[in-house]
Amino acid sequence: MDSSLKRILAAFILMGAAVTGGYLAGSDTASANSSGNTKTITAPPANSIRILYSLDQKNNDKELIALIDAAKTHIYFAIYEFTLRDVADALVRAKERGVEVRGLVDAGESANSYDAPIISELTNAHIPIETEKHADGNGIMHIKALVTDTSYAIGSFNWTNSATRENDEILEIGTNPVVVRTYETLLLRLLHTYKRSTAANAAVPFSNLPIQEKKIYAFTEAQNHVGEHARVYGTLIEAYTSPSGTVFLDFCVRYKSCPFSGIIFAGDVAKFGNLSRYTGKKIILTGTISSYQGRAEMKLTDSQQLK
Repeated sequence: MDSSLKRILAAFILMGAAVTGGYLAGSDTASANSSGNTKTITAPPANSIRILYSLDQKNNDKELIALIDAAKTHIYFAIYEFTLRDVADALVRAKERGVEVRGLVDAGESANSYDAPIISELTNAHIPIETEKHADGNGIMHIKALVTDTSYAIGSFNWTNSATRENDEILEIGTNPVVVRTYETLLLRLLHTYKRSTAANAAVPFSNLPIQEKKIYAFTEAQNHVGEHARVYGTLIEAYTSPSGTVFLDFCVRYKSCPFSGIIFAGDVAKFGNLSRYTGKKIILTGTISSYQGRAEMKLTDSQQLK
């Protein structure tokens, strides 16, 4: 048989073995559960690596919980989307047994109606949660990582039901001490950098803010005030509903070049009634001005935020 054909055949055999087992093993004495039993998930042994594809077993949340439950001294995490109650409960349990737990979330995502209840559960349990706030007002906190005293988990996997059961996601879990310390150092650096901007403060309702913080800006000025709790006003050109059900409140005819827009996620749209009734009228949006891909925006979760 031709040598190149042998190499290709060998590669396919290896790929098939990896998919069948639901993981890819690293060179450091990696362990695996080739039987596919999902009822006895435990933290991986020392010096091992597992790479999990979300839809093989649909239990990446349980994999995270195993790491959290095995932590003895500390847990640091950074996550973009966080709606999994079981993972939040595991973090709270860790805090209650004396483990240091600290987290970092995205300023925009943590304030929406899906993530906010989870963040509240953590902060109510006295777990410090910091929020991303880049100095230039642009960018998001898009990391999905967790590190404990003995292990790490990182990949594309957001901590949501859809990422666990519907999306194509990758989650790498490892216990190599050098890699663990590398991720720990990075997460501690970020937690320190964003320490002054907490998720609890980011979610403060506008009505509860001191008078001096109730600032008002034209929509053309909003991009200069990212991170502020404020009012933003302008004439609504269109309330556009995307295929996913999210509504974008557009203040410019050419929305792609517009410096600001309001966003209402599908789960909150019903609270606002028929938004087309505001078309052509001057409206005021109230909340936190955030930034996405260089444009200012404001996420609305309550009808009281739109007047």
